[in-house]
Amino acid sequence: MRLCLLLLALVVSFVARANEKDVLVVHSYHQGFFWTDTFQSGLEHQLSDTYISTRVLYLDTKRMQSEAYLDQLYSLYKTKFEQEKFKAIVVSDNNALILMNRLADVIGDTPVIFGGINNYTPYMHRDLNATGVIEDIDLYSNISLIERIQPEVKSIYIISDHSVTGAAVRAQVGQFLSNYPNYYSKIISFIPDTFDQLLEMVQQLDSRSSVLFWIYYRERDGSVVATKAQWEKLNQLSLAPIYMVHDLGLGSGTVGGVIQSGRQHGQQTAELLMKVLEEESKPLPRVEVGIPAIKLDYQAVLKWGLGIEGEATSVIFNKPQSFTDRYQQEIKIVGSVVLFLSLIIMGLIYYLSRIKRSEQLAKDSQTLIEMVFDQSYHFIGVLDGNGHITSSNSKLQDLLYDQNFSVDRPIWQHRHWEQEASQQLKQFFTTEHDTLAQFEAEIWHSDQGSIVLELSLKPIPIPDKGTQYLLEARDITSRKITEERLFQREANLSHYYDQQPVMMLTLDEQNRIQQVNQFAEQLLGYAADEVLGHRLREFYFHEATLIPRQVLLQPKLAIKGVWRREVEYRHANGHTVWVRENIRPLAESGHLLIVGEDVTETKALSEQLQYQAQHDLLTGTYSRNYFEAELEKALKEVESYTRTHAMLYIDLDQLKVLNDTAGHEAGDAAIQFCASMLEEILPYNTILARMGGDEFAILLKDCTEIDAKKLATTVINTLSEHAFIWEDIRLNLNCSIGIRLIDHTASSPQMVHAQADTACHIAKEEGRNRYSMYCLDDQELRRREQEMESVNLVHNALANNRLELFAQQILDLTGEEQGMHFEILVRIRNGDGEYISPGIFMPASERYNIAHLIDKQVVSQTLDWFEQHPHALEQLGLCSINLSGHSMGNKEFTAYLLEKLKSSSVPCEKICLEITETAAMSNMNQAIEFFGQLKALGCCIALDDFGSGLSSFGYLKKLPVDIVKIDGIFVRDMDTNEMDHLMVRSINDLARQMGKQTVAEFVENAQIIELLMELGVDYAQGYVIGKPKPLAELVSELTP
Repeated sequence: MRLCLLLLALVVSFVARANEKDVLVVHSYHQGFFWTDTFQSGLEHQLSDTYISTRVLYLDTKRMQSEAYLDQLYSLYKTKFEQEKFKAIVVSDNNALILMNRLADVIGDTPVIFGGINNYTPYMHRDLNATGVIEDIDLYSNISLIERIQPEVKSIYIISDHSVTGAAVRAQVGQFLSNYPNYYSKIISFIPDTFDQLLEMVQQLDSRSSVLFWIYYRERDGSVVATKAQWEKLNQLSLAPIYMVHDLGLGSGTVGGVIQSGRQHGQQTAELLMKVLEEESKPLPRVEVGIPAIKLDYQAVLKWGLGIEGEATSVIFNKPQSFTDRYQQEIKIVGSVVLFLSLIIMGLIYYLSRIKRSEQLAKDSQTLIEMVFDQSYHFIGVLDGNGHITSSNSKLQDLLYDQNFSVDRPIWQHRHWEQEASQQLKQFFTTEHDTLAQFEAEIWHSDQGSIVLELSLKPIPIPDKGTQYLLEARDITSRKITEERLFQREANLSHYYDQQPVMMLTLDEQNRIQQVNQFAEQLLGYAADEVLGHRLREFYFHEATLIPRQVLLQPKLAIKGVWRREVEYRHANGHTVWVRENIRPLAESGHLLIVGEDVTETKALSEQLQYQAQHDLLTGTYSRNYFEAELEKALKEVESYTRTHAMLYIDLDQLKVLNDTAGHEAGDAAIQFCASMLEEILPYNTILARMGGDEFAILLKDCTEIDAKKLATTVINTLSEHAFIWEDIRLNLNCSIGIRLIDHTASSPQMVHAQADTACHIAKEEGRNRYSMYCLDDQELRRREQEMESVNLVHNALANNRLELFAQQILDLTGEEQGMHFEILVRIRNGDGEYISPGIFMPASERYNIAHLIDKQVVSQTLDWFEQHPHALEQLGLCSINLSGHSMGNKEFTAYLLEKLKSSSVPCEKICLEITETAAMSNMNQAIEFFGQLKALGCCIALDDFGSGLSSFGYLKKLPVDIVKIDGIFVRDMDTNEMDHLMVRSINDLARQMGKQTVAEFVENAQIIELLMELGVDYAQGYVIGKPKPLAELVSELTP
């Protein structure tokens, strides 16, 4: 039966532990404040029979209501909720609920149950998973009660304080008066600054007045007033009845009222809490209203002569009792004593009748005890004062059994005892002991070998027999083995801690170092005894460095419970050691574990890389990236219209000559020489950067146009006057400088850079070794700017494949049907979707060496289009594609063109490649070789704009071309200009004699077509025949 009860108790205990709930209780006010204490009392009372465990915290916002204090509470509780989670959170009064709502991010879905909330709106817990009990003070019911029991009342003074809650109370009174305007003359709101002022006020009232004490628990300066003595004094001095809305002053002379009880709110809140925890998966219950109750003090009612005849008896307390009611407890005690004595007498009679049977039961119990004694798993025996065994159980007999051992000998003389154990037993019995003695002893067991026993010897005084000793021994061999293993494990862990290849430190709650490994000693250069017990801050390089516990409070979240940062330590020899700290709190001990990695080399490498990123490696000046970042800062500085800066773009003029004659090593030396000369003459407020190659830029801060020009002149003169010497070469370097003032007209760093570059180009074109100032109204600069914009537009179009193919029809004037014949043209749209004229972007592309990229994409798109449209390819007679002179001189492009023509399925016989006359004549040998390669593939070659050069006819016989395109400057006016007519006829006759076909450009009317046919020109091209159209559209029109 005992075993069953024991198992049942264990099961109940397990279930109880399994159902424990960890709940945080947060009170708005301090402990000792009546409402808070009664609320907590009701909460604890309701939860007393449950397994819900609570932790109670007090915010003390009744006395301290500053914003700074509330912000400190927010930071403190934010850290707490980040480190701890609760099953639920209970809050009392408004301030605690407001704080929880601010902490909604870290509280998450944890249910929040509130109680005692004044002026409730759901907005108070808009971000929380919350429900609770609200305190709805029924002002109308209190006023009605006062008028009911004090009919002659003329004035009702409602008392409130200067707290936030007091302001809310006055707002509620104002709302009541707006709903019931007939009370305007009767209800008076009074806000005393001090408790003494309140005492003065109540002494000036009369019996036709009454005081409704709503809230006055703190004076204006923040002092709390809520003691019982103060309530009694207030009621003693008052000349009018005092009513309450809370149960604080009941029993101290207050009449009473429609009361909200803190204890009742605590109990209601606890019931909601239990319901939420029992039904976690269900939605939270609805918000409840605190249950008010009418309570009237009978003694106060008598004092003021109030009429309570119509009130229920249950609402009245402190009423004098009748004799039986007054002495009810004493009557019960007397009756209980009489009944008890009767029971004693009956018990004695019953006891005497059972005494003999009890004797028999005692004998049976003795037998049972002896059986238990013998069946115990422990070694039990009784020894006399000399250590001889007088009685023992079977376990002890088996342990000590030895045929050579005499029972007349003391127990310590048994030969199987370990020597120390034998000495301890002997010492115990040879000295006087009247208290319990415990020690461990080792003995040899015949079956189990060496075992360890936990011995206890307890004196048992026996009358007339002296003192005997109860020996109890428990086998703890397995426990000792486990302890030894745990000790070894601890030693191993300590060894591993010490041998870790990273710095490891353990800090206690006072941030003192409690443990340090060898790597930390080696890293910082201190021995362990120089570190242990010291604060970690003593080893930081900077005194202002945050200690690890302050790092835990920072808003930066930890990653998997670990805070990381990089911090400078001071080595014993004084130098800096950079360490990446990994900080982990040890919750069990409250200590901090810091694991540090030596990142000194990484930090140095990072700083080196940062330096290299900001500086030019050749000259040591700033890099282009750094300069552009500073340029962007300068633009922000001039937004106020009060400052002006300047950018000087410097391009060295003779560096290419030096590279070609003396090598690039000399060129690099010349660049270094220029950089050093510039650094010597620049003012302190300038930034010098190498932009690449032989180009530098200077950012001159807070200057005028005159300052910028003076600096440009100084740069030019300095480089000109100081010769650069390399071996036997002596060279005075020249440079061209473009200046752009940085003021409110500069919109972006790119614009400033481009405009300074444009001004630099103007300086070069004007003769080099001079400067040019960018002006917004300079037409040449605007043209350059348009070219730069065009180049950017071309780059963008090439990158996004936005070149569009157009075509213009070429009319066969011979009347032979040879299929479609047209020339491929290219168009680009700007940001507004408008087409940009090739006359703008093509010259700029050639100037900035990107024309070959346009030609490459035009060739690729044209051939790919015909491959995708085989029907159009069948109808094609000849397709002309323009190539720029720069493309013909670009080996990479010529190789691509030849390979593309070879690999394309478009027959080369249908492709005509046009080269301008000036481009061909600029490098005759290269043109002849290139034309020969194209003709070998079967392509047709056309010489565009023929006749514009002075020696066109002389070059024509050397170039292997098939078609001559007569320059449009002769064609467009040939119907009115006899000289142009003569030029067209001469070119056509010469070409026909050389076996070449001719194409007349800029044909703009029918009269010109007739003249061309008379002269025998083969083809005509111009607006009268057809304007340029998208390729697909023109092919669709020309295809039958």
